[in-house]
Amino acid sequence: MKYIIILILFLFINNIAFAQQSFVWADDQDYEPYIYLNAQKEVRGIFNEVMRATFTRMNIPLTNQLYPWKRAQKLVEEGHADGMITIPTKKRLTYLVASNPIMHVEMRVHYNKLNVKRTLIAKIKTISEMRPYSLIDYQGDGWAESHLAEYDISWAPNYTSAVWMIAADRADIFLDDPISIKYHINKQISIEPVLGDKLLLIEQGDFPLLSAPYCLLVNKDSPYAPLIKQFNIALKEIKTSGEYQRIINKYLN
Repeated sequence: MKYIIILILFLFINNIAFAQQSFVWADDQDYEPYIYLNAQKEVRGIFNEVMRATFTRMNIPLTNQLYPWKRAQKLVEEGHADGMITIPTKKRLTYLVASNPIMHVEMRVHYNKLNVKRTLIAKIKTISEMRPYSLIDYQGDGWAESHLAEYDISWAPNYTSAVWMIAADRADIFLDDPISIKYHINKQISIEPVLGDKLLLIEQGDFPLLSAPYCLLVNKDSPYAPLIKQFNIALKEIKTSGEYQRIINKYLN
C-alpha cells in the first residue's frame, strides 16, 4: 500500500511539472508576415497568433525563440526546442512529426522586370522549367535544399537578403510566396520610400508552381510529440470559430 501511494504521488507531481513546462517553439526571425521580430524585438506574425490561440485552448504554456532560420532548425533537430513551423520534407519527417497544415502558401517565380529573360520567366508553369535559369534562395529553406539542389542556385544568408538580390537582378528567379515578398517590399518602402526604385522592379510570374503546406513540426523525442492530435483539434476549433480568419485578415488586408 505504501508503495502504491508513493507511485501515485510521483505520477501526480510529474504531471504537474509537465503541465507547467512550456512548449519551446523555435522559428525564423525574418519571415514576414508569417513570423518575425519587429523593430522592438517583439514576436509578431500570423504563425505567432495562431500558435498563441491554439496553445491557449490546449492550456499549454508557449515560449518563443526566434533566430536566423538555419539556427532555429538546428535547435529543433538537436532537441533544444520542441518544434517549428515549416514545410514537411522527407528529411524533416525522419525526426519530426507533422500537424495538419496551418495554412497553404502559393509559390510563384519572382524576377527583376529589367531582366532580359523576363518574358520567358513570367510564363514558367513547372519547377523543371526553371532549370536553364539562375536561382536565388535563402539558407535553411529545406524545401529548396531538397528540390532545387541540382539547379544553378545561390544561397542568401536570410530571406530579406534574397529579396534584395532579386531586386538587384543578381539572379533570374526567386521562387517564393507573393504575399511574403509583397509584405517585405511594402514595409521597406514605408520605412524608406527611396528604396522603391529598386524593390518595385520585382515582379511575379503568371502561374503558381506549387502550393506548399506549412505545419507545426515537433521533434519525435519531445514530450509534446504525442499532443499533435490535440493541436490539430485546437487548430480546427479556431478555424471553425472565425478566430483564424481574423488573424489572417489582420496581416493580409
